[in-house]
Amino acid sequence: MNSTKTHLRMTGFMNIALPLSLILLLANTSIAQTETETPFAGDRLTLVRDGKEHHLVGDIQIEAQDDSLYFVQDNGRIWFVQPDEIKERIDSDIDAPPASFEAMEKSLLEELPEGFKIYKTEHYIIAYQTEKAYAKWIAQLYEKRLYKAFQGFWRKKKLQLNDPKFPLVVLVFKSKAEYQRYVDRDLGPGQDIVAYYNMLSNRVTMFDLTAGDRRPGEQISARRIDEIFQNPAAIYMCATIIHEGTHQLMFNRGVQTRFADTPLWMNEGLAIFFEAPDLRNKSGWKAPGLVFNQRLYRFKNTLRTRPQNSIQRLLTDDDRLNNPETAADGYAEAWAFNHFLFNRKSKDYIAYLKEHSEKPALAEADAEQRLEEFKKHFGDDFDKLERAFLLYIQKLR
Repeated sequence: MNSTKTHLRMTGFMNIALPLSLILLLANTSIAQTETETPFAGDRLTLVRDGKEHHLVGDIQIEAQDDSLYFVQDNGRIWFVQPDEIKERIDSDIDAPPASFEAMEKSLLEELPEGFKIYKTEHYIIAYQTEKAYAKWIAQLYEKRLYKAFQGFWRKKKLQLNDPKFPLVVLVFKSKAEYQRYVDRDLGPGQDIVAYYNMLSNRVTMFDLTAGDRRPGEQISARRIDEIFQNPAAIYMCATIIHEGTHQLMFNRGVQTRFADTPLWMNEGLAIFFEAPDLRNKSGWKAPGLVFNQRLYRFKNTLRTRPQNSIQRLLTDDDRLNNPETAADGYAEAWAFNHFLFNRKSKDYIAYLKEHSEKPALAEADAEQRLEEFKKHFGDDFDKLERAFLLYIQKLR
């Protein structure tokens, strides 16, 4: 049933560029009903950006006092729209239904370079430029393994998941060169990454990781793909695919909200918790929560120089994970702390995660508020928590 729609009226926000950053100019918000009653579902926007006209159907979820908009398109893409970009706007009182698989398939093939085809599963649209066998392998990894494991894990933890509102889109380029050209346009030049989830477009993008390992003229098969990914040199590339797919699931199944105030240690630590590779498994991945030896060894190597207030800093400040010089150590601690909380403080951690999952987009929390949110569930004895954490890590194998 279509619902009567409301959206936030906020004091202002700025447009963004990846890497993702968002600045709210003032904090107080109020809720305003859209006033125009129309017989159609979804708000309509025509906007002009970089000389190109875009016709959008979706929902205005937040409107700033300067008339800039936080707009969620019916295909799941988020637009931060400035007032001077808006050519025409028609509001609706009824939520826009999500775009169908067929509509998204058509728009993807119109948008992407020539040579792309579509492989669909129950929840995913795999747009691929490589061979069908590889697209099918990715689809099976995501649909049959990750999606099911993700659902089973949270069911055991008694965290209620939402069904994805939008089809989950994955782009697979045939070569790293083709992929890199797309990355340069999508994220900006200078990125050197195997795969990524874009919070704006709601897509995972990657390239065929087997291309460099094929024999001349070889037609790839599922068995051959499994063989390539069992190589220790390639196994961590598979972990990256799982990591980015986990981000997509967290934001589409209600564990997290896009552009809400989610501490980075939680966001990345959860994805790493799911990504741990399994060299004994033919796909290189089996289930969430395995010990990730690379992260474990990295964290243990930091213990002699790790500051006493490291946990508080991790909770309140994202800088350690954002800084290239400290990111590897920060990610290792984020994984370790998530592993500890899931296995020693599971009930409290699930309650803490649930509270964060209900945060609205664009709402800010300063360091003090982040700390208070954590203390609400885990108490304020950080010395005791630190001792328990380090004892757990020392026994982890």
